[in-house]
Amino acid sequence: MNVINSIEQLITELNKSEKEISKDKLAHYMDVLKKNSKRLLNLINNIIDTNKIEHGNYKINLDKYDIVYIVEEAALGLKEYIESREIELIIDTDVEEKYIICDEDEIDRCIVNLVSNAAKFTPEGGKIEVNITDLDDKVKISVKDTGIGIDEKYHKSIFDRFNQVIDPDSETKGGSGLGLTITKHIIELHKGEIYVKSKKDEGSEFVIILPSTIEKI
Repeated sequence: MNVINSIEQLITELNKSEKEISKDKLAHYMDVLKKNSKRLLNLINNIIDTNKIEHGNYKINLDKYDIVYIVEEAALGLKEYIESREIELIIDTDVEEKYIICDEDEIDRCIVNLVSNAAKFTPEGGKIEVNITDLDDKVKISVKDTGIGIDEKYHKSIFDRFNQVIDPDSETKGGSGLGLTITKHIIELHKGEIYVKSKKDEGSEFVIILPSTIEKI
């Protein structure tokens, strides 16, 4: 909100003055407004969704989907963004396809949250690995990075609402701490589990375990 207000005030003052605003400068200001408006909208939606989950009003739509396809497409959708940050993205799976009962859109959302989070806290020259492992009646999905890591004392609280223990400057990177909270709740609605393996300055690995079959809601 502070950024949006600042840009609005700047454009208003420039409009009042006799100085003309160049098209390039105006395009830059509008781009900043667009990005921060999107961040604010995402934050509002995350707060709404978190409240729905906590009050038992968040519903998932279960059907049979290829989890390998969902994960690969979600990760590949961020490939251009990740590579523009000079970070290598590797996607590996030990099975070509595996059908499970899940909510396609919500699992996609979880993968996007984890992969974009990994990119946010991984420096240039780093690497992000997305792995899918068939565990017969379950499937394991892991997102591993070579980023800044998380101190072990924060591993449980990292999924708490509004928590930003990954990085004290996470808000400047567009983080609210709600993405991991929502991801955890969605995975739990799928009767699965999520946990983190990480050490400070040694990267992080977020692991999701999903059952192949759950009762449709």
